[in-house]
Amino acid sequence: MRRVVSLLTALAVLVVLIPETVSAQYKLRVGSVAPQGTPWYKIVKRMKKRVQKASEGRIKVKTYLGQTLGGEKSIVRRIQAGTLEMLGVSTGALATAVPELNAYELPYLFNSFKQADKVLDATIETAKGILASRGFVLYIWSENGFRDFAVKDKFIRTPSDLKGMKMRAQESFVHTEMYKQLGAKPNPIAVPNVPESLANGVVSGYDNTLLYSFAAQWHKNIKYITESHHIYQPAVIAYNKKWFDNLPADLQEICMLDAKKETKNGRRRIRAMNGQLKAMFKKDGIQFYKPTAGERSKMKAATDKVYQVFRKRTGASGSRLLDDILKAK
Repeated sequence: MRRVVSLLTALAVLVVLIPETVSAQYKLRVGSVAPQGTPWYKIVKRMKKRVQKASEGRIKVKTYLGQTLGGEKSIVRRIQAGTLEMLGVSTGALATAVPELNAYELPYLFNSFKQADKVLDATIETAKGILASRGFVLYIWSENGFRDFAVKDKFIRTPSDLKGMKMRAQESFVHTEMYKQLGAKPNPIAVPNVPESLANGVVSGYDNTLLYSFAAQWHKNIKYITESHHIYQPAVIAYNKKWFDNLPADLQEICMLDAKKETKNGRRRIRAMNGQLKAMFKKDGIQFYKPTAGERSKMKAATDKVYQVFRKRTGASGSRLLDDILKAK
């Protein structure tokens, strides 16, 4: 009997000494089309680990990556509807809800990564204000990078090379307008449907970065890449503002941890892959061409009207952001 009592006493003491597991008080669902293994995918996974650890389990993070939720527009709609609390998408995608962001993706706006970094960092507070007014809290800038033309049968040197060509365009008016000004026939196709559209001849090409082309396997259906660098495409990782504002102050701080570090490291890791990716593409038989300064100038002149369309579509707010961007260059 004494043994039983002693055992029960010991167990009681042990139970008291074991800390109570903290149950999750908040749910953070994150959506992104970032393919597995990419720097974008890893940014989200690091964020998940950091937030859950720093919050000691008070925030439970669930990620929906790749094409789990469909295309980027679907993800934007979900965060607006409150079925996601965070997203990681291109500025072009988020611009369907925040049209002013299209300013960053105007054709031939940036000439180098250095210039793009300078402008994004200089205008981040303006961007935060615009995003907040539309229900988002910016965590960090990320990037897709410089987009290039990728087609099945030729290089794109001048606007005449695109005349009448069916091209996949991102679901953004800046992208579709650019193609129209270049004489092409843009077809806005969601990310998950692009490979099939290329294979079936619905479109003859697309524009995107080397990294995304490879990660999504779009490059399997093209043979020519023109290193046009015609659009630098940032990416945005942001919270649903209503959800964020309802967090206690300490959890808000946790959700914003390492923002500058993630921005810097993300840019470095994404850009470091370009050389290796180009070599892999060449090994697969894909040819590359870098336009001359004169050819780039012709393409830029042909797309100047897109800036006017942007100002008209976004009004005073969009024009102010574009003016800030141009001044920061």
